Amino acid sequence: MLVVVFVLGVGLIGALSFFNINLNNQFEAKNELIAAGLAQEGADLVRNIKDYNQLNSLAWNNNLDTGIVCSEIDFYSLSSHRCSNVGTGDLCIDANSRYYQCAGGSTAFKRNISITNQSDGSKKVVCTVTWNGRTTTATDILYNNSY
Repeated sequence: MLVVVFVLGVGLIGALSFFNINLNNQFEAKNELIAAGLAQEGADLVRNIKDYNQLNSLAWNNNLDTGIVCSEIDFYSLSSHRCSNVGTGDLCIDANSRYYQCAGGSTAFKRNISITNQSDGSKKVVCTVTWNGRTTTATDILYNNSY
C-alpha cells in the first residue's frame, strides 16, 4: 500500500508541475503578444502623424522631431497629432481595456519611440516595448511621398 501511495504521489507531483510550467509559459506568451501589439501600435501612431500632415497640406515631417524619444504617444494623441517626450513611457489600461500612456503605469509595459534621420532623407522609427526585463521592437521607415 505504501508503494502504491508513493507511486501515485510522484505521478501527481509530476502532473502538477507540468501544468504549472505550462501556465507560466502561457502567461509569458500572452505578454509577448501584447508587447508586439503595443510596439506595432506605436509605430503606426507615428505613421498616422505623417499621414495627417500630408492630408492637411503640412510638411510631411511636422511634429516628427528627430533625436527625441516619444514617450507620450497613444490613441489620445490622435487629436493633437504630436509625439511628445514629456512622459515616462509607462502604460496603463483604461476602462475600455485600451492601453494608454500614463505616469507610474499600472502595467509592466513601457513604450518609447525614437525617430532618427536617415541619409536618404527618410526617418527611421523604432518603437521599443519593455516588460519584466524583456524587450520587443517594431521598426518603420517614413518617406516623403505623397498619395
